[in-house]
Amino acid sequence: MGRDILNTLIIIGNGFDLHHGLPTSYKGFAEYLRSHDLSLLDNLERVISFTPSDGDIWSRFEENLAHIDMDYIDDLICEYIPSLASDDYYKDMDACQLEAERWVSSLTTNLRHQFSNYISEANNKEARVGSLLKIGANSLFISFNYTRTLERFYNIDEDSILYIHGTFDDEGNIVLGHATDPKTFVKEKPDESMPEGLSDEQKEMWYDDMSNQHIPFLDEARYELASYYARSFKNTKEIIERNKDFFEKLSAVRSLYVLGHSMSDVDIIYFEKFKQFLSPSCRWFVSYHTENDKNNSISALEALGLTEERYELIKLHEHRSIIEIK
Repeated sequence: MGRDILNTLIIIGNGFDLHHGLPTSYKGFAEYLRSHDLSLLDNLERVISFTPSDGDIWSRFEENLAHIDMDYIDDLICEYIPSLASDDYYKDMDACQLEAERWVSSLTTNLRHQFSNYISEANNKEARVGSLLKIGANSLFISFNYTRTLERFYNIDEDSILYIHGTFDDEGNIVLGHATDPKTFVKEKPDESMPEGLSDEQKEMWYDDMSNQHIPFLDEARYELASYYARSFKNTKEIIERNKDFFEKLSAVRSLYVLGHSMSDVDIIYFEKFKQFLSPSCRWFVSYHTENDKNNSISALEALGLTEERYELIKLHEHRSIIEIK
């Protein structure tokens, strides 16, 4: 291979690790939690809503992180409102806040911690016999995975890889979450001004009602709870801006290989950006596993504005030779 081989970009998704026999699926993560943190698993399965056709929360786990039943958690938090008649009323005023913090921490910080541990175990597994592909080492790589599969099995230099969502061994920088703008979840405040024409007695009743609705420590707990959406947000625009220097190298790319990535809604903004930086003559090779995957990939490619002449669908286990970068 020549020294100008950086005209090839290889994008790695979770299907790439699964192809090598590494246990990195979200369903596998559920089983990991069953053995290592049953409380977190229970929290996730209690509060995440999902489309019944998906089967469970794990089919589209990251997307489902935006679908939290906050009313359910709010009801749980309200159970911690101390009674005015209690001698410990002032001591227990923080109870709602602490419960909100516990929930948010469980669904964000602890989730990333356990996910990092899960991927760490997968990263130490050996590749399945016969699974290695003929990948050109002198290419650019963008990995959406948290493992170091490219470095371990293919001796790819870390400087050639953009780990766009971080790696398991740098837990603080792992990006795991939904792609819905947190502002979407901000509820518009109702008009709380006093209605006109109230009698003195009605005004007093109105003030009593408003004071019951707005318990300061409960408002603070709800504010903490709402912070979940920002803390679990995959800020793709910020990530793209932070890695702009890497993306600017893509103008020379003439062949793009997407290996084991579904190009799902949660990550599609990245592919829109890749297309902006890539040459119009760049040819896309996109892998698929099942016929359903194939149809979803075609839909994604067409949504990106790519014509059939610009892309080719491939299967990793049937067409290993096509991955050899020449």
